[in-house]
Amino acid sequence: MDGISDPAPLYPDDAFAWSLAQADALRRLGAAGLPLPNDLDLPMIIEEIEAVGREQLLAVQGNLTQALLHLVKLALLPDHTACRHWTKETRAFLVNAARRYRPSMRGAVDLDGVWLDVRRLAADEFAELDAPLPVLPSACPLALDALVARDAEPRLLAEALATALT
Repeated sequence: MDGISDPAPLYPDDAFAWSLAQADALRRLGAAGLPLPNDLDLPMIIEEIEAVGREQLLAVQGNLTQALLHLVKLALLPDHTACRHWTKETRAFLVNAARRYRPSMRGAVDLDGVWLDVRRLAADEFAELDAPLPVLPSACPLALDALVARDAEPRLLAEALATALT
């Protein structure tokens, strides 16, 4: 195996990296022309193993979407009566994102895609709140590292976002 002598230990700590390594190893096995059992559905096995990693990635991105949506509300509606609730929810989403995030995901997390979803969702949320929503930038103003840091603080992130949005 190239690079990783035994990828099995990756699984408990980094299912994303494990799934990539295992899928790659299985592709190489299939391409090697070795005799394999006829009932071995290698393409489907590869797809299922890759799905393990995709689910981990989607969980991180889903938590980031919710955290950023709440951060937009905190940044732009700092005096709203729901701020305490939004802060608690933001903290929970950030904690969940940080817990699931692995450095191997850095190049795979689509922060621009997450931010695009946040922009769409924010339009609906602000309409429901009967609050004006300024035009949000096309790129996420917060860095991935700040969002997945174990000590990410919603109030500080909301302040940084408010500064970036003004």
